[in-house]
Amino acid sequence: MGFHKDFRIESDRIPTEFTLLFDSMKIELKNQKDQIRMVGLIQEIGDNLGILEKEQIYFLLKSEVIRNVLEHKFDKIRDFDLTLQLMERLEKKFEANKKYLSSFSQWIQRSIIAELNYRKKIGLISNKSFNPSLFLDEKKDDAAKLARFLKYLMPWIERILSLNSSQFNQLSTQISWVILERVNDRSLFFKRFSSSLVSNTKIRLFNIPQKLLDVHPETIKNLQNQSIEEESLEEKSNREKNEAIEMTKKVDIKDMSTVSDDVINAIEQKSN
Repeated sequence: MGFHKDFRIESDRIPTEFTLLFDSMKIELKNQKDQIRMVGLIQEIGDNLGILEKEQIYFLLKSEVIRNVLEHKFDKIRDFDLTLQLMERLEKKFEANKKYLSSFSQWIQRSIIAELNYRKKIGLISNKSFNPSLFLDEKKDDAAKLARFLKYLMPWIERILSLNSSQFNQLSTQISWVILERVNDRSLFFKRFSSSLVSNTKIRLFNIPQKLLDVHPETIKNLQNQSIEEESLEEKSNREKNEAIEMTKKVDIKDMSTVSDDVINAIEQKSN
Protein backbone atom coordinates (compact mmCIF):
# COMPACT_ATOMS: atom_id res chain seq x y z
CA MET A 1 0.00 0.00 0.00
CA GLY A 2 2.49 2.64 1.13
CA PHE A 3 1.69 6.05 2.55
CA HIS A 4 0.51 8.63 0.07
CA LYS A 5 2.35 11.96 0.21
CA ASP A 6 -0.99 13.68 0.87
CA PHE A 7 -1.64 11.68 4.05
CA ARG A 8 -0.94 14.59 6.35
CA ILE A 9 -2.04 16.81 9.20
CA GLU A 10 -4.43 19.46 7.96
CA SER A 11 -5.10 21.65 11.01
CA ASP A 12 -3.23 24.02 13.32
CA ARG A 13 -5.12 22.46 16.23
CA ILE A 14 -2.54 19.68 16.40
CA PRO A 15 0.38 20.28 18.82
CA THR A 16 3.98 19.90 17.68
CA GLU A 17 4.53 16.73 19.73
CA PHE A 18 1.75 14.88 17.93
CA THR A 19 2.83 16.21 14.52
CA LEU A 20 6.33 14.79 15.08
CA LEU A 21 4.84 11.46 16.14
CA PHE A 22 2.60 11.36 13.05
CA ASP A 23 5.37 12.26 10.62
CA SER A 24 7.81 9.79 12.18
CA MET A 25 5.37 6.89 12.00
CA LYS A 26 4.74 7.57 8.32
CA ILE A 27 8.45 7.04 7.71
CA GLU A 28 9.11 4.21 10.16
CA LEU A 29 6.15 1.97 9.26
CA LYS A 30 7.09 -0.31 6.36
CA ASN A 31 4.62 -3.12 6.91
CA GLN A 32 1.29 -2.79 5.06
CA LYS A 33 -0.73 -4.04 8.03
CA ASP A 34 0.85 -1.40 10.25
CA GLN A 35 0.14 1.28 7.68
CA ILE A 36 -3.52 0.25 7.41
CA ARG A 37 -3.81 0.18 11.19
CA MET A 38 -2.38 3.71 11.49
CA VAL A 39 -4.75 5.08 8.84
CA GLY A 40 -7.72 3.56 10.67
CA LEU A 41 -6.69 5.07 14.00
CA ILE A 42 -6.04 8.50 12.50
CA GLN A 43 -9.40 8.44 10.72
CA GLU A 44 -11.25 7.66 13.96
CA ILE A 45 -9.28 10.24 15.96
CA GLY A 46 -10.05 12.88 13.34
CA ASP A 47 -13.77 12.02 13.30
CA ASN A 48 -14.02 12.11 17.10
CA LEU A 49 -11.96 15.24 17.77
CA GLY A 50 -13.01 17.34 14.79
CA ILE A 51 -16.12 18.57 16.61
CA LEU A 52 -14.21 19.85 19.67
CA GLU A 53 -12.82 23.31 20.29
CA LYS A 54 -9.18 23.96 19.38
CA GLU A 55 -8.03 24.22 23.00
CA GLN A 56 -9.50 20.85 23.96
CA ILE A 57 -7.99 19.08 20.94
CA TYR A 58 -4.62 20.63 21.72
CA PHE A 59 -4.79 19.71 25.40
CA LEU A 60 -5.80 16.10 24.81
CA LEU A 61 -3.15 15.37 22.19
CA LYS A 62 -0.32 17.16 23.99
CA SER A 63 -1.06 15.67 27.40
CA GLU A 64 -1.43 12.12 26.07
CA VAL A 65 1.90 12.29 24.24
CA ILE A 66 3.70 13.56 27.35
CA ARG A 67 1.86 11.22 29.72
CA ASN A 68 2.56 8.06 27.75
CA VAL A 69 6.21 8.88 27.15
CA LEU A 70 6.77 9.49 30.87
CA GLU A 71 4.63 6.54 31.97
CA HIS A 72 6.27 4.00 29.70
CA LYS A 73 7.34 0.94 31.68
CA PHE A 74 10.83 -0.34 30.98
CA ASP A 75 11.88 -3.90 31.81
CA LYS A 76 15.13 -2.91 33.49
CA ILE A 77 16.20 0.43 34.84
CA ARG A 78 19.78 1.39 35.64
CA ASP A 79 20.32 4.42 37.85
CA PHE A 80 22.99 6.99 37.10
CA ASP A 81 24.48 9.75 39.23
CA LEU A 82 23.03 12.98 37.90
CA THR A 83 26.04 15.20 37.25
CA LEU A 84 27.35 17.61 34.64
CA GLN A 85 29.41 14.72 33.28
CA LEU A 86 26.25 12.67 32.67
CA MET A 87 24.67 15.61 30.85
CA GLU A 88 27.75 15.91 28.68
CA ARG A 89 27.49 12.20 27.75
CA LEU A 90 23.83 12.64 26.81
CA GLU A 91 24.51 15.68 24.65
CA LYS A 92 27.44 14.01 22.86
CA LYS A 93 25.39 10.88 22.17
CA PHE A 94 22.51 12.95 20.83
CA GLU A 95 24.70 15.06 18.56
CA ALA A 96 26.36 11.94 17.17
CA ASN A 97 23.08 10.16 16.44
CA LYS A 98 20.51 12.86 15.73
CA LYS A 99 20.68 12.64 11.95
CA TYR A 100 19.69 8.97 12.21
CA LEU A 101 16.86 9.54 14.70
CA SER A 102 13.25 10.04 13.66
CA SER A 103 11.78 13.46 14.40
CA PHE A 104 9.78 12.02 17.31
CA SER A 105 12.87 10.30 18.73
CA GLN A 106 14.71 13.60 18.44
CA TRP A 107 11.91 15.37 20.28
CA ILE A 108 12.07 12.89 23.17
CA GLN A 109 15.82 13.23 23.55
CA ARG A 110 15.87 17.01 23.06
CA SER A 111 13.12 17.42 25.66
CA ILE A 112 15.01 15.42 28.27
CA ILE A 113 18.27 17.27 27.64
CA ALA A 114 16.47 20.63 27.71
CA GLU A 115 14.82 19.70 31.01
CA LEU A 116 18.18 18.86 32.54
CA ASN A 117 19.76 22.04 31.17
CA TYR A 118 17.05 24.08 32.85
CA ARG A 119 17.78 22.36 36.19
CA LYS A 120 21.48 23.02 35.62
CA LYS A 121 20.75 26.70 34.98
CA ILE A 122 19.01 27.12 38.35
CA GLY A 123 21.89 25.46 40.17
CA LEU A 124 20.61 21.95 40.85
CA ILE A 125 23.11 19.98 38.77
CA SER A 126 26.88 20.17 39.33
CA ASN A 127 29.99 18.00 39.19
CA LYS A 128 28.82 16.28 42.35
CA SER A 129 26.06 13.66 42.34
CA PHE A 130 22.62 15.23 42.72
CA ASN A 131 21.29 14.84 46.27
CA PRO A 132 18.02 16.70 47.03
CA SER A 133 18.63 16.59 50.79
CA LEU A 134 21.62 18.92 50.43
CA PHE A 135 19.60 21.87 49.16
CA LEU A 136 18.19 24.51 51.47
CA ASP A 137 15.87 27.52 51.39
CA GLU A 138 14.38 28.40 47.99
CA LYS A 139 16.19 25.57 46.18
CA LYS A 140 14.81 22.88 48.48
CA ASP A 141 11.45 22.69 46.69
CA ASP A 142 13.08 22.78 43.25
CA ALA A 143 15.39 19.92 44.24
CA ALA A 144 12.46 17.87 45.53
CA LYS A 145 10.62 18.39 42.23
CA LEU A 146 13.66 17.28 40.27
CA ALA A 147 14.00 14.17 42.45
CA ARG A 148 10.37 13.27 41.64
CA PHE A 149 10.83 13.96 37.95
CA LEU A 150 13.94 11.77 37.77
CA LYS A 151 11.75 8.72 38.39
CA TYR A 152 10.40 9.29 34.89
CA LEU A 153 13.54 10.68 33.23
CA MET A 154 16.16 8.19 34.45
CA PRO A 155 14.80 5.22 32.44
CA TRP A 156 14.94 7.38 29.32
CA ILE A 157 18.45 8.57 30.15
CA GLU A 158 19.54 4.94 30.36
CA ARG A 159 17.94 4.16 26.98
CA ILE A 160 19.50 7.18 25.28
CA LEU A 161 22.94 6.05 26.42
CA SER A 162 22.51 2.33 25.76
CA LEU A 163 20.53 2.15 22.50
CA ASN A 164 21.70 2.93 18.99
CA SER A 165 19.60 5.19 16.78
CA SER A 166 17.74 2.32 15.08
CA GLN A 167 16.84 0.72 18.42
CA PHE A 168 15.69 4.05 19.82
CA ASN A 169 13.50 4.66 16.77
CA GLN A 170 11.91 1.25 17.33
CA LEU A 171 11.24 2.20 20.94
CA SER A 172 9.65 5.53 20.02
CA THR A 173 7.49 3.80 17.39
CA GLN A 174 6.35 1.27 19.98
CA ILE A 175 5.31 4.11 22.28
CA SER A 176 3.67 5.94 19.38
CA TRP A 177 1.29 3.00 18.92
CA VAL A 178 0.34 3.19 22.59
CA ILE A 179 -0.28 6.93 22.24
CA LEU A 180 -2.46 6.53 19.14
CA GLU A 181 -4.55 3.82 20.79
CA ARG A 182 -4.90 5.88 23.94
CA VAL A 183 -5.81 9.05 22.08
CA ASN A 184 -8.37 7.11 20.06
CA ASP A 185 -10.02 5.80 23.23
CA ARG A 186 -9.94 9.22 24.85
CA SER A 187 -11.26 10.97 21.77
CA LEU A 188 -14.32 8.73 21.65
CA PHE A 189 -15.26 9.51 25.22
CA PHE A 190 -14.52 13.20 24.83
CA LYS A 191 -16.97 13.14 21.95
CA ARG A 192 -19.62 11.27 23.93
CA PHE A 193 -19.37 12.96 27.32
CA SER A 194 -18.13 16.48 26.57
CA SER A 195 -21.12 18.14 24.96
CA SER A 196 -20.19 21.47 26.56
CA LEU A 197 -16.90 21.47 24.62
CA VAL A 198 -18.38 20.79 21.18
CA SER A 199 -17.97 23.53 18.57
CA ASN A 200 -20.55 24.52 15.99
CA THR A 201 -18.60 23.16 13.04
CA LYS A 202 -16.52 20.07 12.38
CA ILE A 203 -12.90 20.66 11.43
CA ARG A 204 -10.86 18.33 9.25
CA LEU A 205 -7.76 17.55 11.30
CA PHE A 206 -6.15 15.10 8.87
CA ASN A 207 -6.11 14.70 5.12
CA ILE A 208 -6.49 11.02 4.22
CA PRO A 209 -6.42 10.29 0.48
CA GLN A 210 -9.18 8.02 -0.79
CA LYS A 211 -6.60 5.43 -1.80
CA LEU A 212 -5.81 4.88 1.87
CA LEU A 213 -9.47 4.77 2.84
CA ASP A 214 -10.34 2.04 0.31
CA VAL A 215 -9.68 -0.72 2.79
CA HIS A 216 -12.42 -2.90 4.26
CA PRO A 217 -13.44 -1.50 7.69
CA GLU A 218 -13.29 -4.97 9.28
CA THR A 219 -9.65 -5.28 8.26
CA ILE A 220 -8.81 -2.06 10.07
CA LYS A 221 -10.83 -3.04 13.12
CA ASN A 222 -9.18 -6.45 13.36
CA LEU A 223 -5.71 -4.91 13.20
CA GLN A 224 -6.59 -2.45 15.96
CA ASN A 225 -8.01 -5.17 18.16
CA GLN A 226 -4.77 -7.17 17.99
CA SER A 227 -3.03 -4.57 20.18
CA ILE A 228 -5.76 -4.01 22.76
CA GLU A 229 -5.33 -5.69 26.13
CA GLU A 230 -8.09 -8.07 27.13
CA GLU A 231 -10.61 -6.17 29.18
CA SER A 232 -14.36 -6.49 29.43
CA LEU A 233 -16.40 -3.94 27.50
CA GLU A 234 -18.15 -2.83 30.67
CA GLU A 235 -14.89 -2.34 32.59
CA LYS A 236 -13.31 -0.43 29.72
CA SER A 237 -16.41 1.72 29.21
CA ASN A 238 -16.64 2.68 32.87
CA ARG A 239 -12.94 3.41 33.17
CA GLU A 240 -12.71 5.54 30.04
CA LYS A 241 -15.94 7.38 30.85
CA ASN A 242 -14.69 8.39 34.30
CA GLU A 243 -11.29 9.43 32.98
CA ALA A 244 -12.79 11.49 30.16
CA ILE A 245 -15.15 13.27 32.55
CA GLU A 246 -12.34 14.06 34.97
CA MET A 247 -10.11 15.36 32.19
CA THR A 248 -12.78 17.69 30.81
CA LYS A 249 -13.28 19.15 34.29
CA LYS A 250 -9.59 20.06 34.42
CA VAL A 251 -9.40 21.72 31.01
CA ASP A 252 -8.92 25.45 31.31
CA ILE A 253 -8.82 27.07 27.89
CA LYS A 254 -7.23 30.20 29.39
CA ASP A 255 -4.17 28.38 30.70
CA MET A 256 -2.40 25.80 28.58
CA SER A 257 1.08 26.36 30.00
CA THR A 258 1.07 23.81 32.84
CA VAL A 259 0.29 20.66 30.89
CA SER A 260 3.55 18.92 31.82
CA ASP A 261 3.14 19.59 35.55
CA ASP A 262 -0.47 18.43 35.44
CA VAL A 263 0.57 15.21 33.72
CA ILE A 264 3.24 14.47 36.34
CA ASN A 265 0.75 15.09 39.14
CA ALA A 266 -1.87 12.88 37.47
CA ILE A 267 0.60 10.04 37.05
CA GLU A 268 1.64 10.21 40.68
CA GLN A 269 -1.94 10.36 41.95
CA LYS A 270 -2.76 7.34 39.79
CA SER A 271 0.13 5.33 41.23
CA ASN A 272 -0.63 6.12 44.87
